[in-house]
Amino acid sequence: MKTSEIVSAIFTLPLLFVITVVNTEHIFQNNFFQIYALIFIIYLIVSALGLLFFKHFRITNVYTKKELRSTLQFIFYTCILVLPGIRMTHYFILWTLGGTGLYLRAYGKVAFVYLVLALSVSPFLTFIPNKKISEVLISMRKVLWILSFIFFLKHGLEYFSMEYLFTIKHSPAITYGNYLRQNFLIRRDASTGVIAGVLLFILGITSNNFSMKVLNGSVWKKVQSLVYPAFLIVAIHVAFSSRFDMFYVALTLWLVFIRTSSYLANKDKPKDWPTTKYICIPCGYIYDEAVGDPDGGLEPGTKFEDIPDSRVCPICGVTKLSFEPYYETQNSVFTWYMAEIINYLMLTKDVLELTLKLNSKLSILPGQYIQPILKDFDGEFTRSYSIVAHTDNTIKLGIKISDTGRWGRLLKTLKIWDQMKIKGIYWSFVLKKTANPKVFIGTGTGLSPLFNMMASNTYSVDNTLFFWAATQADLFYVEQLKQIKNLKTEFFISKEEVKSYHYGRIDTSKYEFPMNTEFYLCGNPPMVAEQMKQLKARWYTQVYSEAF
Repeated sequence: MKTSEIVSAIFTLPLLFVITVVNTEHIFQNNFFQIYALIFIIYLIVSALGLLFFKHFRITNVYTKKELRSTLQFIFYTCILVLPGIRMTHYFILWTLGGTGLYLRAYGKVAFVYLVLALSVSPFLTFIPNKKISEVLISMRKVLWILSFIFFLKHGLEYFSMEYLFTIKHSPAITYGNYLRQNFLIRRDASTGVIAGVLLFILGITSNNFSMKVLNGSVWKKVQSLVYPAFLIVAIHVAFSSRFDMFYVALTLWLVFIRTSSYLANKDKPKDWPTTKYICIPCGYIYDEAVGDPDGGLEPGTKFEDIPDSRVCPICGVTKLSFEPYYETQNSVFTWYMAEIINYLMLTKDVLELTLKLNSKLSILPGQYIQPILKDFDGEFTRSYSIVAHTDNTIKLGIKISDTGRWGRLLKTLKIWDQMKIKGIYWSFVLKKTANPKVFIGTGTGLSPLFNMMASNTYSVDNTLFFWAATQADLFYVEQLKQIKNLKTEFFISKEEVKSYHYGRIDTSKYEFPMNTEFYLCGNPPMVAEQMKQLKARWYTQVYSEAF
């Protein structure tokens, strides 16, 4: 957890505490001399001014700047949305002035309103084409969740205190344990309220960036899906309390209407055409290739596949693996291909060679990659993998498998003869058809496109491969590389000394190459960046690279 996130939490939690324990009467009557109301007003004014003059803040660290803006937005939206909640509380009190437990019921009604609004945001986005409005609604959604939990908590605390004081006044001999059993286990209205409260508590404490990172995007999403059974149990609780009047009926009908409308609008919309937008599943942030993320160092036009997997969402902090294609129109047409797995071979403990047979013959250039499509409980998604070799309609892929990655977990469940969709062939990182000497430099599965280049190279007779791995067990395709004509190999191993292999990382500084040599680099970004720096410092100009 970064320092800026800790500071953000420290500044935010007092506001949430104030809203939870404060008597809303003080804020309603603008009682600025009451400490809780004063704190609330200060938070509102400071966050509003902070957002208004945010562009003038001189903060060099991009992550800290984003975290500060996100914190100010959260505080501002919280304060703004609390105000109608306070107004609704007093309205519901006046509405039922002749009854008892007025604050108790009012807090519960406000909590139900915010719960319905929070559940309405996602389907409502289906009908909002404006990106800025969508981003504001997505930011407000988390605030609505938290406020719903806070008002439910106030409702529960009011209920507990009132019922307990009433019980001990008329039955002073009752034990605390018997009181809990009679009022929270036996009574259906109370027991359902407790169950709903537990679910909402889980939702409330996980509605933050830290929980998203700790639980991972997919697990966090499963936890947040508890809101659906929570809503159902809340409705049952209201019914058991004999309070399910037209107010609750209208809100429930609205929720059913908006979610059904959204489902019908998306039901027949295909999801296989190309897109330049990608949405973060946990928080809803949309990355648009045309816009990029200038504050985060991604210039407009930066393709999603060119973003390193280690890069995190600027809103919630999950990795690129938690993003999926985002579709807004059906103006593009795309034809995908079907492929059948005909071989599944682990080359090392974490490198897989996957052989696919396609239903069509594709035109493939040495060095290009392919995008398979798989599906899990979150829907379809793609990954990009380089082609090791291809003949007619058969292709081999070199894939690095991660135990924690979404794609890696699915790959381990695949079997021979399983089928998958293929989106197409991409990449401009291809072999040049020249007689110039060629040097290939790679690490890990960066060898995949290089292998295809070297095996397909019939244009030059002076070729060298520099390949680095941590241990000898991490090397693959060693024998196949020896069979490639006109290719010299230089293997580097950094974590153990092995005879006939260089010890350490790749070092090309001791080698001399003709000035017309073409260099092809593929592998982890630090290696690629270092080698490019060294080669350009030696005035080599034909240097082509791809980092991942």
